Amino acid sequence: MTGSMGDLNLDDDLDYALRGLGEESRRLTFHLEPRSFLQKFPSTRSSGELPLTSEAKHSTVTCPPTYSSSEDSFTYDGKDSEPDVPLLFTEKGEDLEYQPKSTDITPSKSRWQQYLDGIWMLISIAIWHFTATSSLLYASTGPPFRAFEAVRIPIRQVLPICIYFAGFLLLGNLSLALNDIDFYQLAKIMTTPTVVALSYVLFRKRITSAAFLAVVITCFGVALVTAKSFHTNATGTVVAIAAFTVTALYQVWIGKKIEELNLSPPQLLLNQAPVSVVLLLLVAPLVDTVPDFSTVSSSVSLALFGSGFVASLLNLSQFFIIGRTSTLTFNVISQVKTILIIGISWASTGKILSLVETVGVCMALGGAWAYTQTAKRSG
Repeated sequence: MTGSMGDLNLDDDLDYALRGLGEESRRLTFHLEPRSFLQKFPSTRSSGELPLTSEAKHSTVTCPPTYSSSEDSFTYDGKDSEPDVPLLFTEKGEDLEYQPKSTDITPSKSRWQQYLDGIWMLISIAIWHFTATSSLLYASTGPPFRAFEAVRIPIRQVLPICIYFAGFLLLGNLSLALNDIDFYQLAKIMTTPTVVALSYVLFRKRITSAAFLAVVITCFGVALVTAKSFHTNATGTVVAIAAFTVTALYQVWIGKKIEELNLSPPQLLLNQAPVSVVLLLLVAPLVDTVPDFSTVSSSVSLALFGSGFVASLLNLSQFFIIGRTSTLTFNVISQVKTILIIGISWASTGKILSLVETVGVCMALGGAWAYTQTAKRSG
């Protein structure tokens, strides 16, 4: 389930249910597809206790007593669930106002905290990832590896990159918390054309018409595959725009600093990573939701520890691709990576592609191939 409590969007593969998170009165807007709830509980419609018509734009409802007890359970998505609070069901497009019968419901969190719950400990995890990156890079500069020479540059030279990195991380995860997954993916795709625009506005870097057309085709193809339908809200839209803009700035500035300071990608990353860790340490207490570590299993702890090594390789690969090719090339590769990940998921589940999905895959891969050919010709 993704989305904020102000504008909640649930996955199409669930029998849509929402737990009322009690205020005395709360207006919630749902964008839900009608599913098999009526088939499971046909008495609900006939009893008239829960209106399911999309004509009523604002309905005040009381959950059927049969399904409002915390001892009751029902099944959705193949799993048993025991709701702690009443469950509401609605059809697509209906606005619902929920007024609980009693006040014996846990008070709802603030809107800001609801948004931040979608972030969980991602900032703290990012701190660990960049700490691991710094440690591995530093170790690789000494014996017996001596992979590259460590070069120290003034903090003011890398501070803009570090600020953009912190912004892209925070805004990206906040965008995911505020928007449904389809809109979030669509916003991420917009990073690529934003890179083209910023490169021209800031540094007067142009690309050929053929390369631009190839990029547009690639992005449109990925959008067809990943963003079939979406709903958003004003706050989510603003955050999403800020997220892909700051992400583009971060990537563009990596390429700029590698060229300007005459550094190799590992040298720049070794200077950026520790400063980024310090910045994130200032932010983490404000936004992260710290879990009860006694409930975290050893396998999860081991996976988090191992993720530091994987993240180090991914961070280094990003800097290498941008430094050795261009920021735009890195974005095109990222779009292809998205298609490949989705393709692996389709293959593992035996999914039969729709016409739109087939066209989207062909456009994305064809556009990426055309871009590489254009990039080769332009040197």
